[in-house]
Formats: sequence, structure tokens, C-alpha cells
Amino acid sequence: MGVDRVRWGIVATGNISTSFTEDLAVLGDEAVATAVSSRSLESANKFADEFGIEHRYDDWRRLIDDGHVDVLYIGTPHPQHYAIARAALQAEIAVLCEKPVTLTAKQARDLVSVAHENNTLFAEAMWMRTNPVIQAFFADLAKGTIGEPTDALADFGFHKPQLPARLLDPALGGGSLMDGGIYPMTFVHMALGNPDELKAVGSLNDDGIDLNVAMSWRYDSGAVAAITCGLRSQHPFTASVSGPEGSLLLPSRFHNPPYYIRSTAAGQERVDVPAHGLGYHYEAAEVMRALRAGQIECPALPHAATIEILGLLDETRRQIGVSYPGDDEYLGG
Repeated sequence: MGVDRVRWGIVATGNISTSFTEDLAVLGDEAVATAVSSRSLESANKFADEFGIEHRYDDWRRLIDDGHVDVLYIGTPHPQHYAIARAALQAEIAVLCEKPVTLTAKQARDLVSVAHENNTLFAEAMWMRTNPVIQAFFADLAKGTIGEPTDALADFGFHKPQLPARLLDPALGGGSLMDGGIYPMTFVHMALGNPDELKAVGSLNDDGIDLNVAMSWRYDSGAVAAITCGLRSQHPFTASVSGPEGSLLLPSRFHNPPYYIRSTAAGQERVDVPAHGLGYHYEAAEVMRALRAGQIECPALPHAATIEILGLLDETRRQIGVSYPGDDEYLGG
């Protein structure tokens, strides 16, 4: 692909797609949004006019078929991810799909298989992994600054008097786990890996939507983790890892932090790391680097971790009794 501009197609025109497309401009001439699809042409036209996008569609299938893009960014509600990503990969169009990339680990494994079959790049848009502050945090941890990590804490929760309808709709993968819980789960997975034991409890509403969830993860190494997420209260929104020599802490809104705090015998130190934009251009840049290198996987957005975390979400849902339409087909296997 050389140094030519990468052409992006945007599927869905909601807040996350708006932020992502706005951040593409940070990459200058390297990236351009050339196509957008929405459920209505009116919405697609409005979005396209805002960002100077040439090709507009009211059907994502036509966007894929017309071949005006190198990479598809998928910002739809969770249950729609799988079909759109699969169709794009089969058309040999690279995919950056919002998290959770699917509703089950089985679906995610299938998408990775389709990516390999078609020699086409596939990545989950877990933007947290590409954040410079978080990358510096985990580089610090890997250096042994606090010794071997033994404990991790991570929390993601908020409350609004009027929650977005999709968060309370089982058919749209609603609940605190898929929207919020995936962040602290990803953080702990990055810090300690896949647990050897998981225990979960949850508070569900009458529609079976998880409003509050707490998880405990145990490792054969002796390490443990505590993870919470919810939609009923304003949480601290922090994440930390501790070891015998100290701790590392990401402050509130830890998934997009301005700095981190290192606490050791030498004292407490705020570590600032330069960052700019809204934070989404970092994952876009990772995808473009991998695309130009002919890779099927972005090193910073690994397939194995995507699948393992969805497996942990599957097990958590099983333990607390949360189900979605289509689970019978896609859970297990």
C-alpha cells in the first residue's frame, strides 16, 4: 500500500463514530474518510457534509460492495458488529470494530478465522490499549518498578437519571458489562493475564439487564483482582496494580487518562505522558501501520486477548444470569 492515504469507511453516525472521524483529521494526509453509511440517508448525508465525505449510503452492504474504502470502522450497537465485520472481511476490506467486537467469544473466534481465510486485517477498537499514558503505565509495570504484580483493582461505572435506551435493551446487548465492564476487564487482563478462576455476582433489573456487577479473578501465581462496573452510581473510575515494591494507579476515567501515579519507597510521583487529540487516532494509526505492513493483526490490538476477554464476559454472564438473543447459537463451541 506504500504511503498512499488510507481510505476509511464509517458505519453508523452516532457519538462514537463522530469522535473517531473527528480524530482521523489528526493524522493529516495519511487518512481520509471516503464513505459513510447510516440507517437513513438523511443521517448519512448530515454526517458526510460535516466531515467532507464523498460516498453516502443508507445500507452498509452497499458501502462494502462499492469498494471505495480500505478499512471499515464499525460504530454500530454491539449486536450488529458481527454481521458487518464478517461481510467486510469476506470482501477483503480491513476492519476496525468497536468493542465488544462481538457478543460472544465464539463469534470473535469466527471473525479471526475469516480474517485469516481472506488475509485481511481485523482489529477490535479497544482504544485504551493504544493510549500513550496506558502504554507507558504498562511499560513501567513490565520494567519491574513495583515488583511482580499481585493485585489489580479496576472500576468503571456511572449513573444518569435518563440512561440511553440501548443500555437497557437486551436485544442491543445492553447492561453495564458490555459497555463498561469490558474496560476494567481489559485493564486487569493486560496487567495479570487470563485468570485461572472467575467468580461474579450481579444485580439485574426486571428485563434481565445487569445494572451492577462485581468480579473476582484468581491466578495460580497467587495474584488476585477485583473488578466492578455499573449503571446505578458514580464510581471512582480508577484502575491500579500493586506489587511488593509499590503500586501504579490510573486516575479517574482510567481508560483515557491524562497521567498515572507511581508509588514506591522513593515516594509518590505523577508521571505525565504527552498525548493529543481525542484519543481515537492512536488506534487508527495502529491499524494503518499494520495494514501497510500486510499484517492480519495489530500488535497493540491482539486477537487472542479479544477472544479471551469475550470468553470471560461469556462466563460472567453465565454466572449472573444475563442472556442476549442468539446466545443459544453462539455461546460455547
